[in-house]
Amino acid sequence: MAGAAGCPGGAGRPGLKRGVADAAALHVRNELWQDARQGRLARPRRGDIPRESIIHTLLRSLIASCLCAAALALPARAVPQDARELVFGIYPYLSPSQIVEQFTPLNDYLAAALGRPVTLRSAPDFARFVERTRAGEYDVIFTAPHMGRLAEKRDGYLPLAQTGNPFVFVALAKKDSPVTSLGQMGGRAIAIGARLSMTYQVMNRALGKNGLELGKSVRFVDTAGFSNIIDAISRGEADAGAAPTILLDNAPAEQRALLKEIYRSEPLPSFFILAHPRIGKETHKRLQAALFGFAGTATGHRYFSKTLQLDFRPLDAVTLKRMDSFTTVFDAP
Repeated sequence: MAGAAGCPGGAGRPGLKRGVADAAALHVRNELWQDARQGRLARPRRGDIPRESIIHTLLRSLIASCLCAAALALPARAVPQDARELVFGIYPYLSPSQIVEQFTPLNDYLAAALGRPVTLRSAPDFARFVERTRAGEYDVIFTAPHMGRLAEKRDGYLPLAQTGNPFVFVALAKKDSPVTSLGQMGGRAIAIGARLSMTYQVMNRALGKNGLELGKSVRFVDTAGFSNIIDAISRGEADAGAAPTILLDNAPAEQRALLKEIYRSEPLPSFFILAHPRIGKETHKRLQAALFGFAGTATGHRYFSKTLQLDFRPLDAVTLKRMDSFTTVFDAP
């Protein structure tokens, strides 16, 4: 039986609480949680703590242990499955503050629709998001299409929905740059949010058609997030930058006005939403209905207007299979 939240050794899930003032806590809580699980958090030395404090701490620990033992002795029906908090994992394609701002309305809508708590969580980077998805640390995930396909095939997650907007990837350079196409990027640098991203793979394939390769003939500038792509170009850290249009279109107009497009991809599937099978068929059905109905609400209208995701629609097997060639990046050592 899982431990109660807050009990020594318990399996309570720390997460971002709605209304938290410091949005960056999303990132910090994830790091602390991982450190705590792996025993990396620093502990004070015994000599640094007064003897009285040690005794009081031991007494409090003893009392807490007794209370937790009593809580664990309660029958399972004390915490019904359909009342348990759901963890909503958002892959870290935005900064922590942007994730909080963008996804809190959807998070709150789902909590109201299900009548149970829903908590936002992310990860410090793409690799750890994939690891945590595999470990089942998220009940529901909003993720890139290739990561969604991996979660479905490898980890057993079940499809809920996809966003209606297609992913179109573009490469941009300064307007006064001599670079006008990807074929001219040899010996130059391109900024991309992450090596495990769809953008990286799409750009590498496009460069390959011109006899170039990311990380070799074209230097890869890892901006640790798509929010920093335009800044990297503006500061001269990269000769070009690449990202999905859905992200670049939300950049300030004055920044976009300084850039020109040097490559545009064919449309590909966009964001996927999947659920861990442990949530059960009934919750899965209710979640899917809530997602499909979101666009018809005032909150949903504002959400889709801001995110440019259009709507949530069914995610079919054909769309999932289209992503198979993009999941091989996770097989690399």
